[in-house]
Amino acid sequence: MASYCCFRKPRTRLPSFTVPRYRLITLHDMLCLILRREGEVVAIEGTGGLGKTWVAKAAFETARNSNRFDTYIWVSLSTSCSVRRCIEKIAIVLSIDIGEELLSSRIRVMIKEHLVRRKFLLVLDNAYFVEENILRILGIPCPREQSLGSKVIVTTRTGRTVSVMDPAILISPQPLTDQASYDLLREKIGRDIDLGLVDNCFGMPLSIILLAGALCDVPEQKSSKLISEAYVALGPKISVFATMIRLVKLCYRRLPSDTARHCFLYCLLFPDDEAIPVKDLIILWKLDGIIQEARHSHQANCYGEEILHVLLKHGLIHFEGDHHIRMHDVIRETVSQLGRDNGYVEQPEKYFDNDIPFEYLLAKFGRRISLMNNTVKEQLRASPSHEFFSTWTLLLRGNRRMRTISEIFFCRLGMLRVLDLSFTAIRILPQSISGLYYLRLLLLVGCEYLEEIQHIGSLGMLEALSASGCGSLKRVECGSFDRMRLLEILDLSGTSIECLPSLAACMALNQLALQDCAFLKSEQTMETDHKSYDTEFIRFPYGVSKTGAVSNLQIGTSKDLVNWMAMLWLPCGLTFEFSDRFGMRVSQDVNQDRKTYIYASHAKFVQSLDKDSPLWSNCLQKFHIVISPLKYDETMNNGFGVWRTKFSAVDAQSCDFNRVLEINCVSNPDDLKGILRHAELISSKSITLTNLVWTLNTGRVTAAQELWVEDCHQLENIFLLEEVATMVKLQNIWISNMDNLAYFCQGMEALTSFSCLMHLLLDCCPKLNFLFPSSLRLPNLRSLQIRFCDNLERVFDKSVSAEQALPRLQSLQLWELPELSCICRGVLPSLKDLKVKGCGKLKGVPIGVTENNPFFATIIGETQWWNDLVWDDESIKRWILFRNWGPLLPHFATEG
Repeated sequence: MASYCCFRKPRTRLPSFTVPRYRLITLHDMLCLILRREGEVVAIEGTGGLGKTWVAKAAFETARNSNRFDTYIWVSLSTSCSVRRCIEKIAIVLSIDIGEELLSSRIRVMIKEHLVRRKFLLVLDNAYFVEENILRILGIPCPREQSLGSKVIVTTRTGRTVSVMDPAILISPQPLTDQASYDLLREKIGRDIDLGLVDNCFGMPLSIILLAGALCDVPEQKSSKLISEAYVALGPKISVFATMIRLVKLCYRRLPSDTARHCFLYCLLFPDDEAIPVKDLIILWKLDGIIQEARHSHQANCYGEEILHVLLKHGLIHFEGDHHIRMHDVIRETVSQLGRDNGYVEQPEKYFDNDIPFEYLLAKFGRRISLMNNTVKEQLRASPSHEFFSTWTLLLRGNRRMRTISEIFFCRLGMLRVLDLSFTAIRILPQSISGLYYLRLLLLVGCEYLEEIQHIGSLGMLEALSASGCGSLKRVECGSFDRMRLLEILDLSGTSIECLPSLAACMALNQLALQDCAFLKSEQTMETDHKSYDTEFIRFPYGVSKTGAVSNLQIGTSKDLVNWMAMLWLPCGLTFEFSDRFGMRVSQDVNQDRKTYIYASHAKFVQSLDKDSPLWSNCLQKFHIVISPLKYDETMNNGFGVWRTKFSAVDAQSCDFNRVLEINCVSNPDDLKGILRHAELISSKSITLTNLVWTLNTGRVTAAQELWVEDCHQLENIFLLEEVATMVKLQNIWISNMDNLAYFCQGMEALTSFSCLMHLLLDCCPKLNFLFPSSLRLPNLRSLQIRFCDNLERVFDKSVSAEQALPRLQSLQLWELPELSCICRGVLPSLKDLKVKGCGKLKGVPIGVTENNPFFATIIGETQWWNDLVWDDESIKRWILFRNWGPLLPHFATEG
């Protein structure tokens, strides 16, 4: 076995007679070592908080991004995670159906059969195995024997786990140097800080992150007292773990409110080997009474995400990806006693093998009982002689063996507010659930055997019900929602429901999710409006009607809604998907502004959406429509700011517009006439039709304020004369990567004006010889950027007066235009900012002093180009402030 040290060199030289156990390697070399071609087991061993998981994750993501393996498996473990649980987690990642009572030996065989002929990468994070031949026990083919180049990476704190894994390579991450520790601290805080603070951090990345969290958001003038407190927390220098405990407690005390502290401790209720879904966590915070300030679900989302942001900045949780968070196991170990003192008791360390004696759980857990991912067998029961009115929360998520709940069970839990039965094997809800009059949240997510939801009609306090992913669910008992005036969220997506239950119009419902409901029945109807239409569409219940309160209705693929012409009314806030290739995700807050979202793989799905349809005045007052055969998926960065799931590639940049249309890789956009008439932002990418100009802009784009055209390589012209006059609202144009574009406006002879255009960017159009015809006037253009147009010789095709053509141009940027020799004649009266890069043939600039422009202008350019400029009047140069480009690339350059 080869052993290596990474991250740093030791502070003291080893004695000459000592043979070092480890070879010192860089991070890059370490990743190359982990991912070398040989099939093998790699162990990463070290103290908690040293960065083992970070190293494994870097290797995992590097391999996945470079597509080195056929199968990728990441399994998070913990001290309490049994071998059976590990086997099940591997099977779940591999989409192996493990059933209810499948023996571990059978699951093990299925895993081996799945992997034996595949080149796989398996990461077992935070493992505590003690069993010999553990890979065989887990059903994992030995990488060395498989001879395909598969890899197993294990992170662990214990030498025992290393020995039973029998690794070919052992890597021990070393602490950071003092300088690296200080750099990390300064990066996290965002400013310089006392260098001495890192002395007692032992070079542990987690300690430095916690220290930065304790010092964040403190004004510099008030930081001296806190720094003194940090010194107290860091000393005396007894051990790594003692210092980390003190830092965790300091961060906890530094949280801005008791609400934030309770929200943090609430995370202890979740298993330590599972990431916590943010969506469910925020709902639990609200409906369990932690976020008492929130009156409705949208407000709870805002408060909840603010609190998550605080916890992230303080280093107490970290972002796991896919809208999940996790608490580091070292932090969990430190605050577990604080959690018990405040009523947030962690899950039991051992799994139950028999039916649960509920009286024991009440005595152990108190008001909140959490038994997620446990081994509750068959039936959940309670003694009929005990009452449990002090229990508010019961979390039984992930108990896949639990089939039934005794009929009298909920009779003993009359004050229950939160009930989570997600991912259990229950087939029916017991009648006693009808007695939970104070229940606010009912989660039945992923209960694949549940066929009907019943006995909930008396739950008048219910605010959220989610049964998403219940594939066998066919119906909800009639009248279930008649008394639920407080219900805000109803999620039935991914179910087999055939018809919608009635919804009271006076209820508070504002989010109804029906995505991927393949069996939702439609009705045939006849609508008459001078014409007759015979079409099928989903008939919404009364509550989802014009007088209803629903503002966010998400509907999956529905072939019955192609004929939009027959639809006279639909509620705002819909989400449609007309594509089998796109697993659309719309986050919990994305529809707060009642915007309708439509994703279609072909324009034919919206071809009948007429420009005069009444839907534009109700359902489509605000919309974001994507027409694309493929999904341009955004990879979520590990930061709070991007937790909001992006609907499309331009979603983050389109927030200023109520009506957005994206056309990506479409070969025939003629079907979009109705939408083009109403869209404010239009993005066209990779259109393959050569006559795009005729189909996109023939008098139809009358509402557009911004236009993006990108990668349309067959397009030769953008606008025609008759089209410019109709674009009375167009303010911004962005044109990029157009290989054959030869004209901005073709055939323009009469004097014509782009009256409202304010900003124009032209990028990478190598065939352009000139940009504007001399007859075009741009009276309100404020900024013009032209970049990387290799053959552009002139801005206007003929000499034109600057004062007439561009009277309000304030900013002009010209980058890498080697043939450019002329901008315009005269002086640009409003120009204040000129940036020039790589324009060697440009010998004159339209800058001067006029009655309208008696102030300084700033030019950023190359010194040689500035010296070669020809001036009609050299005295003008004293009115110009010239700065050379900085040492960085042009788009990063700064003055000075």
